[in-house]
Amino acid sequence: MAASHASHVDELLRILVVDDFGPFRKAICSFLLGYEPLTVVGEAADGDEAIELAFRLAPHVIIMDVKMPRKSGVEATQRIKRALPEIHIIGVSTQHDTFLKASMKAAGFSTFVTKDRAHTLPDVIATITGRSITRDYPFEGTA
Repeated sequence: MAASHASHVDELLRILVVDDFGPFRKAICSFLLGYEPLTVVGEAADGDEAIELAFRLAPHVIIMDVKMPRKSGVEATQRIKRALPEIHIIGVSTQHDTFLKASMKAAGFSTFVTKDRAHTLPDVIATITGRSITRDYPFEGTA
């Protein structure tokens, strides 16, 4: 039994990043590369693409923009959580209002982070997954 527990602890945490604003999405992906055991397995620009990738990639965590074209993050979360309830979904938005938070909670979001607090995502992921997240310095000593 100890071996299976050790393999779970050593397993990479698969992350899907969903945001319609490409520069923010790319920045989050780059930022998360610096943390162990996080690995970004996919990116999506809208809720429909998020649903497709969630079913195909089975990430542990989805960082989901709340407001997007075609299908919102709230709608995508409802669909994903119905089929894959074990996935943790972190809602992100520039807005921080009570109605939005209530809608997200009802949809099944694990938690919410405003985009100006995106630097806290590794700590948020550690909290919701119960896993230790550490800063990695893969480029140390390079010019």
